[in-house]
Amino acid sequence: MMLSKESEEFIANLKMYLMTSGKNEKEIHEISQELRDHLEDAESRGKTVDSVTGGSPETYLKNLSSEMKFDVFGILKVLPMLILLLAAYFITGSAIRGDLSFSLLSIIAYPVITLFGVVSYIYFMRKMSISTWSTKKTMVILMTVQFVISISFLAVLFLDTFILDPLYIYIPSREIMWVIAAAGIATFIAGALWSKSWFTIIIPILLVGPDFAMHFVDVTVTQQLIISSSTLYIGLALVMLFIFLKNRKQTGQ
Repeated sequence: MMLSKESEEFIANLKMYLMTSGKNEKEIHEISQELRDHLEDAESRGKTVDSVTGGSPETYLKNLSSEMKFDVFGILKVLPMLILLLAAYFITGSAIRGDLSFSLLSIIAYPVITLFGVVSYIYFMRKMSISTWSTKKTMVILMTVQFVISISFLAVLFLDTFILDPLYIYIPSREIMWVIAAAGIATFIAGALWSKSWFTIIIPILLVGPDFAMHFVDVTVTQQLIISSSTLYIGLALVMLFIFLKNRKQTGQ
């Protein structure tokens, strides 16, 4: 039996809410399938989602989440890949530029900004799953979060490049440079296969693609920073626009 759009959206919201609450993936699948069966039965008798949730989807999701254990082992399983991806994000671009340099600011700020980004996305995804936000509002919020994160990274990069003295600088040979870059790219591809999401490839392309292209062009450090940041923002805007238009088409709005 085909479920109504409202029921399908509620099942998707349930999955998102439980995933961002750190629940076990297998249990989430079992519960969502059980919910689907309940909704199919309810709709076959002319009832709606409210008959299953008691009229309050938010309360239903919170109560369901409170009854499930936090999947500590599941969280620990994803940490190695997240750490590898984080390292690849920070090292690949530097390797392509021809030097690996680290300041005290970058060592502290990059992990803090990343943690802020992860927490922000989890928070807003949880809010989205229990609220009736429009596609437009959702896109504005996600773009705002991404903008703040990108500005923060660029600010650290600017300070590192023009103001602060690095604690450590390593200038690899051309061969080692490309080996490090290749390892970073392989990590991005592995992350995409692992997460089943093309974002782990698209975002790195926007971040390190300009560095790779400008490696073969004679430009100043300032010009390189301007081109890199412009490419990042234009690319992110196009990705968000694509997602917005795709969701709008699917929802028929």
